[in-house]
Amino acid sequence: MPSRWFPVQRVVSLLFVLATAAFLLACNQSQEAEPTPTQPAIGSGTTPTAVATPDAHEEHETAVRDDADLVATLYEMLGHLEASRANLEQGNWTLAQAHAAHPTAEYWASVESVLEERGLTSIREPLDAYLQAAQEQSADARQANEAAQQALREAIATVLQSSDDPSALQAAALATLAESIATELAEAAENGQIVNIEEFQDAWGFFQVLRNELPTVVAAAPESGKEATAEAEEDLKALENSDLAQFRYEAGAAFTDTETIRERLQHLAAELRLAYGISAPQATSTGEQIARINATLDEALELYHQGDAEAAYEQATNAYLDGFEHLEAPLLDAGHRELVEQLELDFKAVRDAIREGRSVDEVSQLIEKVKSGLAEVEEVLQ
Repeated sequence: MPSRWFPVQRVVSLLFVLATAAFLLACNQSQEAEPTPTQPAIGSGTTPTAVATPDAHEEHETAVRDDADLVATLYEMLGHLEASRANLEQGNWTLAQAHAAHPTAEYWASVESVLEERGLTSIREPLDAYLQAAQEQSADARQANEAAQQALREAIATVLQSSDDPSALQAAALATLAESIATELAEAAENGQIVNIEEFQDAWGFFQVLRNELPTVVAAAPESGKEATAEAEEDLKALENSDLAQFRYEAGAAFTDTETIRERLQHLAAELRLAYGISAPQATSTGEQIARINATLDEALELYHQGDAEAAYEQATNAYLDGFEHLEAPLLDAGHRELVEQLELDFKAVRDAIREGRSVDEVSQLIEKVKSGLAEVEEVLQ
């Protein structure tokens, strides 16, 4: 039977080959007769250009925002080291140690994987070395602080230099940093005085970074953005003459014009984005933000249940840094300071439980407590 049908199969195969060749020839002639968008007509005098897909611009913006968030986070880590250094100079080891711990305890889990992809995790060593020096109240603490700051600056420079537009990336990061300062101030000051000294020092440290880095972005702005950067410079000058520029080390110190300072910071952020044509992060509803936070917490719990405590800790950190922190300012503006402070403690309890290796049930209960608080947040911000 196979030998009987073999000639027929050969004929069919030959016909298939001939048909395919004819089809390809027709396609080739069609391409020569009618240019595609990526291939200009012969003799048109133009060069071939890639055709962007509908989502190409959105993908580019997402990548820039991711890098901007990374640089902004590194700037905040640098700001904590600035605040820690100022406390060293005051002889306040307690607050120097608190700020020395923030880069690794608060931020590291959220940036470690990205830094690893870029070969930048070596900055962890000087950060740990400074934290140890501060905890031991070492005579070399100031030198260790300088080494840690230098490591962060070099990492920031590496990220910026890898961008197609380093100045725009830096502007986006500084805009985010300015908004973070405004958020920290909302928690730090109330009724004309500082009520949370650590939060105030966070804001002060971040501001030192902002005032040091802003001139570079202003100088590099495109001509079309000069008017906007001039506005940003005016904001900076006003802020340098405000209470924000004065280092404080005790709660209860006078702090005036909190709302004016916060408005200046938000205006500065908007002008930086305008100068470089950067889109502001899209606003989302409170319900959407809380849904994302809850989903991130659920993912953290699932990872912990699977035995991946490191990834679980990272997600728990992201739920706070990338989620709840964005809700703090509106909550404080609405007069819900106690709710903010309680939820900060509840988020920390989740992270601590994961880090300490407590049972899955206990971590689950702590997450449910956070979710209960978030339900209250959604109710009061509606």
